[in-house]
Amino acid sequence: MKLIIKVFLIFIFLIGCNNDLSKKKINDTSFVEQKSTNTIEKDTDLFYKIRSLDSLFFEIAYNTCDSLLGRTLISKDFEFYHDQGGALLDEPNELASEIMVEDLSWICTDTHRKLVSNSMEVFPLYEKNELYGAIQKGDHQFYKVEDKIPTELKMNAKFIHLWMLEDNDWKLKRVFSFDHQEVIKN
Repeated sequence: MKLIIKVFLIFIFLIGCNNDLSKKKINDTSFVEQKSTNTIEKDTDLFYKIRSLDSLFFEIAYNTCDSLLGRTLISKDFEFYHDQGGALLDEPNELASEIMVEDLSWICTDTHRKLVSNSMEVFPLYEKNELYGAIQKGDHQFYKVEDKIPTELKMNAKFIHLWMLEDNDWKLKRVFSFDHQEVIKN
């Protein structure tokens, strides 16, 4: 009897798997795809502020090795997570923010970062109706540098940045850089 019940349940399971919703046309678009209502439109002050912070940090501090500017934009409680390079966290004798500032002093000699046009989204963070931070997400590209000039696209990736208001100044607190895909030239 137990064998018959097991066979019956397996049969029901297999029929259920055969009835895959992905094979049917679904008219309910809210089920298929939902557009977030929390993202900021690209013509708002917050979007432009985060875009300008991205430009300051990457186009100037990162791409020109301006570690002094980088220091002003990084939170003391900074953390960086990279899907290939690992995590940059506080060490016993050195803060992750200081390690990142040190990296900014030389990184432009090897690599150049570019934000992919129209990929950036911004999500505001509120507590009791007061803005305290923003999540920035998008795609970025990394180029090989020769003689201070970006020459060849080497990598595509995605990112998420957590920007926080600290004493009324925006600071980059968390960086997640992931889904790195090497560009293969034919």
